Amino acid sequence: LIFDPRGLANTTMNTLLGTVGKDYKWLATAGMARLSTIIVYFWKYIGYFTIIFITGLASIPQSLHEAARIDGANGWKDFWHITLPLLKPTTVLVSIMSMLQCLKTFSTQYLFTQSGAPTEPINVITLNIYNTAIRDHNIGRASAMSILLFAMMLFFTWLQFRLSRSGGEVDY
Repeated sequence: LIFDPRGLANTTMNTLLGTVGKDYKWLATAGMARLSTIIVYFWKYIGYFTIIFITGLASIPQSLHEAARIDGANGWKDFWHITLPLLKPTTVLVSIMSMLQCLKTFSTQYLFTQSGAPTEPINVITLNIYNTAIRDHNIGRASAMSILLFAMMLFFTWLQFRLSRSGGEVDY
C-alpha cells in the first residue's frame, strides 16, 4: 500500500513537491530502492523504540528536574545534564537492538527484489545467505555465513550486556 501509485508515499511526495499525479517508481533505481528500504524500516521500528525511550524518560524521577529548576537550570541544562545522562542505558539498549535488527533483516529486501528492485543497493547479509543457499546451491558456504552472522549477533548481544552492566545502574 505504501508504494502504490495512489498510496501514502506517492501522495506525500506529490504534496511536498507539488507534482500532483506523478507516479514515483520506488523500486526502479538503486537510490529509490535504498530510500524505500529506509522508509519501511523507519516506519516499522519507530513506534517500538519510541515506547522504549518514553519508558526511559518516565523512569527519571521528577524530583531531579524540580531540584535543577530550583538551582536555576533552564530547559537545555536540565536536558543536557540530567535527562540525557540518565537515558544512557536506554540509548545503549536501543542502539544495540537496532543494530541486531539490521543484521537480522531479510523479508523487506527479499520482497523488494522479487518485485524487480535491483539487488545490489539493498543486499544485506541475510539476503546474501539466502541467495547463496537457494539460488547458487551452495549450502556449505551459506551455513558458514550463517555461523558468522550468529557470531556477530552474539558479540553484539554480549556487548549490550557488558555496556548495560558497566554503566547501566543509574544512581539517582
